[in-house]
Amino acid sequence: MGAWTETVEAKARIIHGQIAAARVLALKNSADPAAVERPYLDLLNQLYRDEFHFAQLVDDSDLVARFEGPALSEGSPTVSVVTTLCSQLRKQIQGITKSIIGLATDKRISWPSNLVPQLSGITTGSFVVGIRVPSADSNSNSGQVSFPDMSAPVVDAVRQATKSIASIARYIGEDGVDDAIEKSFPDPAIRDTVLVAACKLAPSGREGIHRLSFYEPDSVGMEATPLTPQSLRVLRQVVEHPIRVNRSGSFEGVVREIDLDARRFEIRHVEEFGAIRCVYAPELDVLAHKMLDAKVWVEGQYETRADQKPRLMQVTTMKDAG
Repeated sequence: MGAWTETVEAKARIIHGQIAAARVLALKNSADPAAVERPYLDLLNQLYRDEFHFAQLVDDSDLVARFEGPALSEGSPTVSVVTTLCSQLRKQIQGITKSIIGLATDKRISWPSNLVPQLSGITTGSFVVGIRVPSADSNSNSGQVSFPDMSAPVVDAVRQATKSIASIARYIGEDGVDDAIEKSFPDPAIRDTVLVAACKLAPSGREGIHRLSFYEPDSVGMEATPLTPQSLRVLRQVVEHPIRVNRSGSFEGVVREIDLDARRFEIRHVEEFGAIRCVYAPELDVLAHKMLDAKVWVEGQYETRADQKPRLMQVTTMKDAG
């Protein structure tokens, strides 16, 4: 039994104790025990109906996402809503994982086709999705996520990606991103990757989704900070201007993993530095679109890790270096 489930069971034991005490009190006062205990039984039923399944889900998952809003408040969500939400979640976990692996090893990875968020439950006013990442050599028959042919480092990267998504919302305030984010994400490239993912996941409100909250087994007792339309407005500003400490320079590398929507790409095989995540301006759209797998020269302002290694660059000039 996991910590989330144990918390619900502890609440249930308290209610059971209250039921027993109510029965004793009713019998002493010649009252109907069934009538006295009914409110407590209703509370117990509500506890198991609303909290127990969710607690089991969080204990059994690496990440649980809860979507809430008017689109989910009456009946079941449409198939298109479920498909879109699951697809967005999978795609962002995939993107963070690829960046973690690619920026660390300077290599391209193959993505497992069976990493699909499992529809785990629908409750009144919310849609809940759970993802579990088993070990690389495990076999699962539960319909959850599995990686039968993936190496341990890749599986670890997926777990890191899910934890990153789960934690990012707590740093997003009404007017900006808390500076404490740098402590949790000391690598500017990974930090930017996670912020871009959060920006793509945060609800706009237009589709009838107003809140997205993340939970993980270790967060028991902690109130989840949701992503909201206000979060989206803040994230769009941050994603547009991600560089926190400016240094000027130029580098050569091979373009990998272009995200045309977010205007990001990674250059790899950079001499002495390996890989750098790059952000480019709209005026470079056409050129960037043509540069996948090409060697390029880029110039601009960049941010480093604590070891002074360039990791995130705002590109002002780019040209073919092949």
